[in-house]
Amino acid sequence: MFRIAIILTAGLSSLALCKPLSLSEVLQSVRDRYPLLEGARKDVESAQGEVRFSEGAFDIQWRTRAGSTLLGYYENKTVDSVLEQPMTLWGASLFAGYRLGIGDFPIYDGKMVTNPAGELRAGLAIPIWRDGPLDRRRANIQKATLGLTVADLQVLQQRIESIRTATHRYWDWVSASLKVKIYQELLRIAEERDKGLKERVKAGDLPEFERRDNERAILQRKSQLVSAERSLQQATIELSLFWRDTQGNPVLAGEEHMGSVIPLPDKTAEPKESVEEALQKRPEVKRFEILKAQNAIERDLASNQAGPRIDVQLQAAKSIQPGDPTRNDPRLDAGIVLEIPLQANIAGGREDSAIATGMRLELQERFLRDKIATELWDSRSALNAAALRSDLTHRETELARKLEQGERIRFRQGDSNQLFVNIREQATADAAVREVEALAEYQKNLATLKAVLGEG
Repeated sequence: MFRIAIILTAGLSSLALCKPLSLSEVLQSVRDRYPLLEGARKDVESAQGEVRFSEGAFDIQWRTRAGSTLLGYYENKTVDSVLEQPMTLWGASLFAGYRLGIGDFPIYDGKMVTNPAGELRAGLAIPIWRDGPLDRRRANIQKATLGLTVADLQVLQQRIESIRTATHRYWDWVSASLKVKIYQELLRIAEERDKGLKERVKAGDLPEFERRDNERAILQRKSQLVSAERSLQQATIELSLFWRDTQGNPVLAGEEHMGSVIPLPDKTAEPKESVEEALQKRPEVKRFEILKAQNAIERDLASNQAGPRIDVQLQAAKSIQPGDPTRNDPRLDAGIVLEIPLQANIAGGREDSAIATGMRLELQERFLRDKIATELWDSRSALNAAALRSDLTHRETELARKLEQGERIRFRQGDSNQLFVNIREQATADAAVREVEALAEYQKNLATLKAVLGEG
């Protein structure tokens, strides 16, 4: 049952065979082809690229250096090739390589000499303190992975906002089309009546003055119709940003798409979620949780980088073929690297910055939670007011229609004049317009409430 359909019986028969544009069609177009939503999805792809980029820090590296003495007392040739694999486990790295050093070397470069076929070597480096629990490479991967979640939440947030805005534009368009029908009907009544008034004036049954007032009403109603049609054109253009064809191009709704009516407020269908449930569903709140987690990673990394570097290194080497007896046996080397920063301004500064950023995020999240709560209270208040206004304007429209019908009877009986009839008809149209606006406002406020609750 729809209230507005009662006052729009004229002029709708031509649309009976056409399928009116529904809200679900518009929203499906938004989900599939709305540019801003598609752009948000591209941000997800960009975030996936960032994850892959961060993982690239653990790619296998191959380094080779070859040299030869072209002029000098010591003539020699050297080759040093190594594969290195960084590991995510405690910042360790594995390496394996081949080394060749033949010719004459000075005594202080004696370690560069190998047997004629060279030697193979492999080893392991493990950081004990700095870069052990966390290093920049692993921190970047963790942050990029969380960034992918942030991108997904941004898609959800954009979808919620897009659906809310599209719903508003749809009901603006429907209400604008209904207003045009109201003013078309109002003008039709005056124009048809003008024919009868003209005959009565010719017959001397009615003074010319009465017809003149009806002509004034026709001009006034034509002006109202022009304004209503302009509002419909504007609403159609704005709706086209959300209703698009399969190629993603905006579509202007035509007369063949009109005919939709605005349903009555249904209190039983209104969402009942609480503030806490809204906070759990809103992507903005979840986004702050991720941002705080990313900042915690930076803080932990800065704290770790302020400590000393203690790296343990193990290496095993073996000549490929016999040669010098001193180099035939397998060799196992162990070493430790100690690096103590006498000042830690870089790491300390980053840690201070991360702490301050964490505090800022906490305050921003607190404000967001308060804002969501006030938005929920306000949207429920607006929804209740719109429902009440809808009921009051409906009753006003019904009463205005009865007064209009009574005024026409009085005019035919000679107890009234055309001015009062026009006033009554205008009052009925104005009340009907207000009812349309109230019903549309209710639907728009309902969409806002769903958006506040994180429904998308």
